[in-house]
Amino acid sequence: MRVVMTGLSHHTAPLEMRERLSITSETLPEALGTLQRHAGHGVIVGTCNRTEVYTLAPSLERGQHAIERFIEEQFDLEVEAVRKHLYTLEQSEAVAHLFRVASGLDSQILGESEVLGQVRDAFSAARKVGGSGGVMAHLFHSALRTGKRARTETAIGRNALSLSRACVALARRAIGTTEGKRVLIIGVGEASRLAGLALRDAGAASIVIANRTPANAAELARELDAEVAPLDNLASLLAQADLAVTATAAPDFILSASLIDEATAGRNGAPLAIMDMAVPRDVDPAAAAVPGVHVYTLDDVESLAEANRQQRESEARQVEAIVAEETAKFRQWWKARGVTPTIAAIRHDAEEIRAAEVARTVERMDGLSEDDARRIEQMTKALVKKLLHQPTAHLRERNDESVTQSARQLFGLDE
Repeated sequence: MRVVMTGLSHHTAPLEMRERLSITSETLPEALGTLQRHAGHGVIVGTCNRTEVYTLAPSLERGQHAIERFIEEQFDLEVEAVRKHLYTLEQSEAVAHLFRVASGLDSQILGESEVLGQVRDAFSAARKVGGSGGVMAHLFHSALRTGKRARTETAIGRNALSLSRACVALARRAIGTTEGKRVLIIGVGEASRLAGLALRDAGAASIVIANRTPANAAELARELDAEVAPLDNLASLLAQADLAVTATAAPDFILSASLIDEATAGRNGAPLAIMDMAVPRDVDPAAAAVPGVHVYTLDDVESLAEANRQQRESEARQVEAIVAEETAKFRQWWKARGVTPTIAAIRHDAEEIRAAEVARTVERMDGLSEDDARRIEQMTKALVKKLLHQPTAHLRERNDESVTQSARQLFGLDE
């Protein structure tokens, strides 16, 4: 079996394509069920900038085929329509990639911390449906350990630009300052919480949290010292805000161009900044044409991320060393996992043959004393042990996948 991963991210696909293959916390259980039908097991890592599927397969080709069938069923599209945006990795390359993702090295914002929690959530969701045992469990435990090491052993995450801090920076670009401004937050997920905390700390005068179910926003409102409002009249809420942050899991736009146009009618030209942090997007792209409205999406974070990346290159090199070390550990574990069961199987089969032959021989020897039977037992055990010592020692010393597979064929273990 081999670790196989297929996915797409901000490196390979525009926002429009990432939207088509996005998986939210609400759709993840269904997606995992679809994946199980095609691949048997696996983990889906879905963030605002990536969708990646990790599974085990007898070969790269079979693993890739299973994931592509999952994509076609889950997203109701032909894989050829998205193939140029997909990347596929196997074994150590797939492992190292996951470790880089968990460490924040592959994020749009280098060193951002939210991704480690997203990897943890992806693993937990797969574990709940029985799709992440054995190798997958070891792989993701190793990834989480790598991410934690990156945080504790380097300064990659210290004062790093986060998605929430990027919201503040973009807002200042649009409306000059966040101090004394009125903020509307739509949605109550982790992205909304982090943006709310950043804007509160940046001097926002007031925060209103709008959610379909106001009761679900109560806890976040207490944390942010904010008000709660239903989604019934978003136009009125937008009209009273200087800055809106939206990060829901809605499948369609919740802020249309006409609604935003209505909201700005009574603003007397005062600018309105809207941070659309959702994938799929919450804001109709046509809203950017409404006078006085500045709409930012995740793709607008890229210019900020580049400056952040240059500042953190030295820390990134240290994290890359941690990733390489953890990848080597996983590779050694994988090799040991292959050779140890093979040696055990060789010895088990040899012992079964030895015991059966001794029993048959002793049964034919009339008058054989118990001492003589015991001596035959000991002698045959010693003989088998000595005969197997050299080949099994060689297997363990080489610990090479191709050599191990050859041994399995020679001893008929897979027949």
